[in-house]
Amino acid sequence: MSPRFWGMEDVIRVVVIDDQTSYVDAFGLAISLTPDLELVGRATDADSGIEVCKRMKPDLVVTDYRLPGGATGTTLATSLREDGFSAPILVLTGFMAPQVIREAEEIDSLHAISKNTPMTSIVNAMRQVSGGLPLEPDDSEGGTQSLSAGELEVLEMLANGQTPTEIANFMHLSLHTVRARIKSMHKKLNVASQGEAIATAIRLGLVVPPQ
Repeated sequence: MSPRFWGMEDVIRVVVIDDQTSYVDAFGLAISLTPDLELVGRATDADSGIEVCKRMKPDLVVTDYRLPGGATGTTLATSLREDGFSAPILVLTGFMAPQVIREAEEIDSLHAISKNTPMTSIVNAMRQVSGGLPLEPDDSEGGTQSLSAGELEVLEMLANGQTPTEIANFMHLSLHTVRARIKSMHKKLNVASQGEAIATAIRLGLVVPPQ
């Protein structure tokens, strides 16, 4: 996608999908004060968000990562792409975990940014992605370098409630291998139990908290 540079005559038409009313109101206010942005639709869940996008055909979709009913911003984006929607999508997340970053990288023109980012920076990010420009890499993965990719995958599945046996079956590994990864993970995180490992991982931003 070629970079697009916006002039004052250009207005980026935005749809916002988020069920946190106070945040959306603040977001809408920021957009209303920005001459080159226009809020043309809002929704509180994935299904209504898809319908609003089909109807309004916005230049940019901004969505929360965690949506009602178990949907996420990335599953919403996948549905939109399957329906032929090609405009950029910006996912706002309170959990900039490796899982979220991986999911974002797998979908064309999807970008993730922390909800803790100042609103002025989010507005600038909206302009960047609308113009086909990449966002600056997020450095909030801190601590993931100590865990291997395999250990991190096991940790994510444990956080989602799966047992070591279920993880072994899903990953086509022996139960011994999965338990070895859990033991190594416990040592690296300096914890003594699976529950403590999950709590520590959530606190460090390594995994998305269970819905």
